[in-house]
Amino acid sequence: MTGRPAPYTLLLPPREAGAPAFRWLYAALRADILAGRLRPGSRLPATRDLAAQYGLSRGTVVSAFEELKSEGYLHGSAGSGTYVSSVLPEHLLQVAPEASQILLDPKPRPRSLSGYAERVQPFSNLESRTTRAFRANLPALDLFPTKIWTRLAERRLRRLSIPQLLGCDTMGYLPLRSAVADYLN
Repeated sequence: MTGRPAPYTLLLPPREAGAPAFRWLYAALRADILAGRLRPGSRLPATRDLAAQYGLSRGTVVSAFEELKSEGYLHGSAGSGTYVSSVLPEHLLQVAPEASQILLDPKPRPRSLSGYAERVQPFSNLESRTTRAFRANLPALDLFPTKIWTRLAERRLRRLSIPQLLGCDTMGYLPLRSAVADYLN
């Protein structure tokens, strides 16, 4: 008994004029993965077999597989086979409802504010919105270690001196420059 995968029949749509063959194959494989015709964990046929089956060059099939691997749809290595990833990139783009609720604290804690703090108005352009993965200019704030960051900032600010408040050399903070130069050397 061999460990060969069951024959996989890929339904290739008509190829658009000028479209590279590897993008055409990539789109068909990705569509089958997202539609569930290729289930997570299932093994794909060897690149040589797919190339022979559809009359493509092996390099075209390898390029399509590599593109899908780089995007997280496939995983595997030479000699072990290529498999559909168990967690697809589309699932990573969605933030779980529980995680977004953590960011929006439903019960604000009562705090005593100074008179100045009570008069301060928040910036109008700052709005609270849910964070989604892989968005430009939006870091994963729910994963940021705010407690550790606050503790370190407080410790550092307690030791702040007047010369540090006045600024530093135009080339930057000398101990930091030295540490970076030592690291790079």
